[in-house]
Amino acid sequence: LRTEAWAYGRNLRDYLLSQYSEQYGIEVPPPPATIADELLTDFLGVTLRFDPLSLDLYAQTEWKRGKPVVTINSSTHQIPGVKDSLGVQNVAKLHEAIHVARDLPGLKSGPQLPLAGIDPPFRIACYRRAGAKNGSNVKPDPLNSIASDTTREFWAEEAGRAAAVSHRALAMSPAFRNFVTLAPKVGRGINGEKWRLLYLAAADIGVNVSALVKQLRLEGRIVTGMEGGKTMVYGQPLLLEVSEGSCRA
Repeated sequence: LRTEAWAYGRNLRDYLLSQYSEQYGIEVPPPPATIADELLTDFLGVTLRFDPLSLDLYAQTEWKRGKPVVTINSSTHQIPGVKDSLGVQNVAKLHEAIHVARDLPGLKSGPQLPLAGIDPPFRIACYRRAGAKNGSNVKPDPLNSIASDTTREFWAEEAGRAAAVSHRALAMSPAFRNFVTLAPKVGRGINGEKWRLLYLAAADIGVNVSALVKQLRLEGRIVTGMEGGKTMVYGQPLLLEVSEGSCRA
């Protein structure tokens, strides 16, 4: 299921980037997370809003008056554990893009069809998991009849993160290429430098470092572990594919 979700997210991202490139006449578009606003509004037809939401809520997608509306929590910086609010918001935007493209059509055509002339407020609310730093999952919304769908939210989380953590963009990041060079090496001093480079690489592609590390770890490109009270990070052979640009995901 995870790899299927990654493929969906990357395919949607690449389609939107191709539209972006055609629209603006550029061959190599910017990292997708850095232009997530335009991808949502200009090519998915979304109304994008930034409003204060509860501090356990990253974002939500709604269907209002015949149009998808994505609201990003403008108070993301106040959510416990969030250090890079812009990076978290960028990943959240691509997460919501998955809901817009994949989930809203099914909800609109589900068993609870609207009465003639009535457009009910379909809503998918993406909440922060208890105890998670930058994750999200879905809770039932008492304002409408859509129940929590764990599979749907897992799919959106995996697909959205894979879309945001672009291998193409990473291959163009000097910080990431330097990280790849250092990744197999050991030592606490070197480990600190590796983490510094990962933070810089995450900023280069517009995501929070937690999203970058999680995606690379799940792909088997890095491993992390606690040693002497510090989180150590090591590269795996597959990591080289990304820095060389041979892995076009």
